Amino acid sequence: MRWSARALAAGAVVVAAGAIVGVPGAGAGTAAEVTLTVGLLQDLDSPNVTAGYLVSSFELWNLQYASLTGKAAADFAIEPALAESWEASDGGLTYTYRLREGLQWSDGTPLTAEDVAWTVNTSRDQGWINHSSATANLDATVIDDRTVKVTSSVPDPKLPSLDIYIVPKHIWEAPAAGDVTTYEALDGVGSGPFTLVEWKSGQSWTMRANPNHWQGRPAIDQVVFRVFTNGDAMVAALEKGEIDAAHSVPASAFERLQETEGIETAVGSQGGCSELAMNGMAGGLGDGHPALQDVTVRHAIHHAIDKQVLFDRVINGLGRPGLTLSVSPDPAWQPEIPEAEQFSYDPDRARTLLDDAGYVDTDGDGVREMPDGSQPLVLRYAERSESDIAAPVRELIAGWLEEIGIGTEVSVFDDSQLTDVIASGEYDLFVWGWTPFVDPDPMLSYFTCAQLTTSLDAIGYNDANWCSEEYDALYTAQNQELDRAKRIAIVHEMLRLFYEESTYVVLFEDADLQAYRTDRFTGWTRQPADAGPVLFSNTSPTYMLLAPVGGDGDGGGGGLGVGAIVGIAVGAAVASLLAWVAISRSRASRDDRE
Repeated sequence: MRWSARALAAGAVVVAAGAIVGVPGAGAGTAAEVTLTVGLLQDLDSPNVTAGYLVSSFELWNLQYASLTGKAAADFAIEPALAESWEASDGGLTYTYRLREGLQWSDGTPLTAEDVAWTVNTSRDQGWINHSSATANLDATVIDDRTVKVTSSVPDPKLPSLDIYIVPKHIWEAPAAGDVTTYEALDGVGSGPFTLVEWKSGQSWTMRANPNHWQGRPAIDQVVFRVFTNGDAMVAALEKGEIDAAHSVPASAFERLQETEGIETAVGSQGGCSELAMNGMAGGLGDGHPALQDVTVRHAIHHAIDKQVLFDRVINGLGRPGLTLSVSPDPAWQPEIPEAEQFSYDPDRARTLLDDAGYVDTDGDGVREMPDGSQPLVLRYAERSESDIAAPVRELIAGWLEEIGIGTEVSVFDDSQLTDVIASGEYDLFVWGWTPFVDPDPMLSYFTCAQLTTSLDAIGYNDANWCSEEYDALYTAQNQELDRAKRIAIVHEMLRLFYEESTYVVLFEDADLQAYRTDRFTGWTRQPADAGPVLFSNTSPTYMLLAPVGGDGDGGGGGLGVGAIVGIAVGAAVASLLAWVAISRSRASRDDRE
C-alpha cells in the first residue's frame, strides 16, 4: 500500500537486496535493552523523504522527523509539535510559529527556525514530491532562533497545519545542492522519538530511541522492523512470540488470531483503497493500449468487475466494497453516487457498450479487436508480487475481462520494479492501493496534468496517465477555498468527474489488518480512536506511548530480549496526548501508497 504518496518518486534510492547499511557512529544495542519487533511484508524503498513513497518509508519518517504541527491520536485535531504555539495575521495568509525551547536534533545540534525555513523554502523551490502539495505557495522567514513566519501567496485551507517532515539543514543542505532525491539519507539524524541506525535491505531496519526527543526519551530502546516475504510466516512468528506486532495480516489468518489468547487484533480504517488503474495515455510516457483512451472501453471494464465478489472472497468482508476514490480518512470528502449512475456489475451492459463502439471479435478467437481491426484487445496486466491478494484479484479480474472479450497478458513485479514500469508507462492495467492524508489536497493533486510523467528525470504521481483541464481548474479552486462546506462541494465534483471517467476502478476500501501481543507491551494506541490502526497510521503515536508490561522491562521484546526499562516520563507523554482529544475528525492520510 502506498501513502497518498504511493507515487512514483523520482530517483528513489533502493539499496541492493542483501546489503547491510549502518549509520555511522550508531550503537548496536544489547540484549538487556527494551526492543519492540514489528513484522511487515514491505521493505523500505528509501529513507529519503524526497524520494520514497511506500507506507513502510512513511513509518520510518514518522518516527525520525517531527513536524511543526501534529495531529491528535484520537481525532487528527491539529496540535503543537515542534511549534508550541502560532498566531495568524494578514487575514490568515501568514502564520507565525513559536518553537519549543531547547529543541535539539538527535546528534545534539540545536534545532532552530532556520531548519524549518530551510525545509519549507527548499522543498518549494525544488518541488520535493512529498512536500510540494503543502509548500508550493509558502515562503518561510526566520524571525529569531525560535520564531519562523510562514506566508502563503494564496488562501490556504490547510494552514495553520504544517505537518511536513522538518529535516536537519546541517545534514541535508549539501545533498540538496545537487540532486537531493539521490541522497541515501542514512545519516540517522532526526527530531522524532527514534532514528535509523541500520537497514538490511530485504530483511529489516532498526531504529534507536532519540535521547533528545522533545517529548522525552521513549520507554523503548529500539524498534526492529522485520520484513517477511510471506504473510503466513509473519503470523506464525507472532504466534510464537518472535515478533510483537504484525502489519498487513492476511485476511485468511485474521479470524484465527482474533481467537488467540495473548494476541489482540485491530481492523484499522484510514480511508485507504485499492484500485484497478488503466493507462489513459493522456500525454505521459509510454505505450498504453489505444483502446484505454476510449472512455467507453473504460466504462465496459468497470461494468465487468464484480466488486462484491472481490470483497467477499478476497478480503473476507474486512473493509468495504469500493466506489469512488478515497482522498481522506474523513468520509465527508467522498461524494454520494446515485445508484442509477454507478458502474455496477453488469457484463451484458459491458458487452453491449463494446459492440456498439465497434470493438468486435472479427476472427472468432474470443478476443475483440480495435474498430479498425488493427489490434486485438489484449491488455498487459502488471501484478504486484508484494501482496498476498494480488494473485486472486488478478485471477478474478482476468476472468471477468475474458467474459467480455478482452484478453490479458500478466507480468509480475516487486514494488520497485512496478514503480519503474508505471513511470515509463509500459503497462495497460495494474492493481495497487493508496492511503490518503487527512487533508484531501495531496491525494487530489496526484491526478492533475502537472503530475503526468513526461520524463524519467521528473516522475509524477499521475500513474493512470489521465489529464483533465476541468479537473485541474477544480483542484485549484479547492486548494484555495477557505469555506469548508464549499470546499467539500468542489471536491465532490472532482471525484464525480474522476469516477465518470473510470480513471480508476476502485475495487474496495482497505482495512489495515494488524495484530499485536498483549503480554509484552501496553499503550497500543489507535489513530483515530476506535477506528484506526495501532501502527502505520498518520502520525504513528503508539511508539511513544508503549511501555513494557509491568514497567520492569521484563516484557519479552519479540524474542530479542528485554531488560530493565530506562526511566522516562511516559505518563507526561500520555497526558499530553489525551489533552489533544477534542476537535477535528478524519481518517488519515499520510497525505503513506506503496
